[in-house]
Amino acid sequence: MNYLGGVDEAGLGPLLGPLVVAGVALAGPKGECPWELLDDVICRDRMRKGKIRVADSKKVHQGKRGLERLEQTVLSFWGAHHGHIPQTVTELLEECGADLKHLRRCPWYEDLDIPLPLVNDPRDIELRAHQLAGAIDAAGMELLSIAVRTVDVEEFNQLIEETDNKSRTHFRAYSKIIAEILKVLPEGAHLVADRCGGLMHYLPSLRRAYPKAKIERLEEGIASSSYRIRTRTGPVKVTFTTQGEDRSFPTALASCTAKYFREIMVKALNRWFAQRVPELRPTAGYYQDGRRFLEDVAQIVDAQDFPRSKLIRVR
Repeated sequence: MNYLGGVDEAGLGPLLGPLVVAGVALAGPKGECPWELLDDVICRDRMRKGKIRVADSKKVHQGKRGLERLEQTVLSFWGAHHGHIPQTVTELLEECGADLKHLRRCPWYEDLDIPLPLVNDPRDIELRAHQLAGAIDAAGMELLSIAVRTVDVEEFNQLIEETDNKSRTHFRAYSKIIAEILKVLPEGAHLVADRCGGLMHYLPSLRRAYPKAKIERLEEGIASSSYRIRTRTGPVKVTFTTQGEDRSFPTALASCTAKYFREIMVKALNRWFAQRVPELRPTAGYYQDGRRFLEDVAQIVDAQDFPRSKLIRVR
């Protein structure tokens, strides 16, 4: 069997909204490509009618139907893995182990009972999940894990204060998900993580994150950096690479998962402010539009007791 893992993030650069890191682990027949094994239900390079697209989230989440397609991908795999589709955002976050008590310290996350799916017909998602589960089983594959970590703005700012470094803050969140995926990957597995910004040398960060593990540097270069980490089940290869979503199926699925979780969290933020500011245009949280959004809601944000550190990133 091939055992593959993938890790990616969404939301490292924005001014508003969380950083989300996701990881996926799967097993399949040795020497086979997951995209090809699941060709009856999955597409890759372009959208094909009736199929679920697994690719870089930037490619899936584009155009007027971008969110619809992204949601189809993530909830179909979630349903195939867990056997059901969460009915609300609260239920989805509970299933990935998010600290809801911590999140609800932000006013816009107090009510996360937003119905799911956001934009798809629930029956369509359930059917897709059922078909996908059947295809995974027929191909001799197994979806071992889908792990997600949401880092809200308050936690992000605290990590920046501790590290005084955005790359190290990024890796702190990354390392938690890498650890979750390594737990289910046996000896000989390969985990591909999308590169953390421009970082090329990961050995010091890996040793800080996993002080008890034996870690060996295999190669470090402009395109990719690889290491061998000896876990309790044996050595696993971990590669940080550019365009990991194009090279690795689980990394592409992790990319879509991280992006979808960020989308639903930003939706909750927009909904809370829209209830207080008439005709407010929503934001995706990226820097330029985030500044516009903050100007539009200044009457709320500038209030004396407003928790600005929970809304606006310091970097």
